[in-house]
Amino acid sequence: MSLKSTFLLTLSVFALGVTSANAEVFYWQDADTKMSFTYPDRWDVRHNQRPDDIYAVAVPGANNHAICRLRVREDKRFAVYPEYFANNIQRIAYSNDFWDSYLGEYNDVTMRRVYDDAGLGRGFASFAEADYTTALGPKMEKRAIMFASLYNNNAYILECSAEKHSYHKWHNSFLSVVKSVNFRKE
Repeated sequence: MSLKSTFLLTLSVFALGVTSANAEVFYWQDADTKMSFTYPDRWDVRHNQRPDDIYAVAVPGANNHAICRLRVREDKRFAVYPEYFANNIQRIAYSNDFWDSYLGEYNDVTMRRVYDDAGLGRGFASFAEADYTTALGPKMEKRAIMFASLYNNNAYILECSAEKHSYHKWHNSFLSVVKSVNFRKE
């Protein structure tokens, strides 16, 4: 066998072993806060719905209505307190009363549960699950999981929701997005 034949045979063996790389997640980072998260690469970026929305992604396809959106609100009320009070501040400022106010932009709200001492990125967070009817756009009943965390004088709110009867199909994907959230260490 000639050197050229051996080279071609070796090249073909390596070529058969090479597979194409397919991304499974998309990494996004906010230019200002350096907060980041990942989401399935098949999801579509959506226009922000509210002034404090900084990023929204939705499951593609007709009638899925599953979306995660990140909101950021400046909150310097607790700036003078040291970091070791963060868990107490979360329980005071980002718990039941916060979620009652936050969900005021929807109709027919049913709070399913609120849990303190959760986490979002590096911050202490409150977790809430609720059912509601949308107030803007087409009216539909939705179920949402939401996390709120105060970190570096910003309140980060991650809300993932879907049409109420199809929510169970997206719950694990939503939790995957939540688990991927990361804040720049301050």
